[in-house]
Amino acid sequence: MLRELFTLWRDRGSRLARWLGQDREAVSIDARHRRCAAAWEPHLAATRALILDAARTAAGRGTAVVLGSGACLDVPVADLAGQFRQVVLLDAHHPRAARALASRFSNVRLVTADATGMVQAARAAAKSRAPLPCPVPHPDLLGGLRPDLTASVNLASQLSIPFYKLLGRRAAGAAAEAFYQGLVTAHFDWLASLPGRVCLCCDTAWERTDGECLIESRDALEGVALPAPDRTWLWSIAPRPEESLAYDRQNRVAGFLDFAAAWGTKGVD
Repeated sequence: MLRELFTLWRDRGSRLARWLGQDREAVSIDARHRRCAAAWEPHLAATRALILDAARTAAGRGTAVVLGSGACLDVPVADLAGQFRQVVLLDAHHPRAARALASRFSNVRLVTADATGMVQAARAAAKSRAPLPCPVPHPDLLGGLRPDLTASVNLASQLSIPFYKLLGRRAAGAAAEAFYQGLVTAHFDWLASLPGRVCLCCDTAWERTDGECLIESRDALEGVALPAPDRTWLWSIAPRPEESLAYDRQNRVAGFLDFAAAWGTKGVD
């Protein structure tokens, strides 16, 4: 705990990161990764492989964009930097480790942004009970960039989480549920509209298990249904006793090599 507090003190995020709690979350992720590195590695390796396999099918070699880059544990930064003229890592908070890694490559750029574009609207709703946007508009994150590869990495299931605290009890009921679901849907719709190859890796369910017995399963995407993915795997995110002596926690993960094509055919028999 003292190590985590010291790390946070040394690496406070921007005002945006503090609003979203992303700097604190980054410290927690780093600490859990240290404790569970062996259990996490198959998931991290599968994510890196998905991104690189998608990158190989990109028609151009100009710009690669990674959304939700975080500490880059699951992002093959060096490989992407060797394949594309420019690599853009976008997140609400870039931890010290990510900044140090990016500094090694002259063609890697860090962009700090809210992946939903909804923080200001949500803060206004929290302060004045203004209505939440419905439908949630697509984010505008790339400032005119036309990427040859875009990868959304373990981000979609996290989009709504900071807003639970930001909005608190000020937003509840059907309007809040529609907003949270809209954040995920808008992200997917926006990804599918981008030029170039689009790769998606995201949690679809959060589970607690006891051996082969499933204790609890929760949807990770606010009820938004995905088409059939190219790959699936389990992320052993908190093997016992990380969270409890009574259960292990795992995430079900879906990977898409060409998300735009898959999302465009959803619901088609």
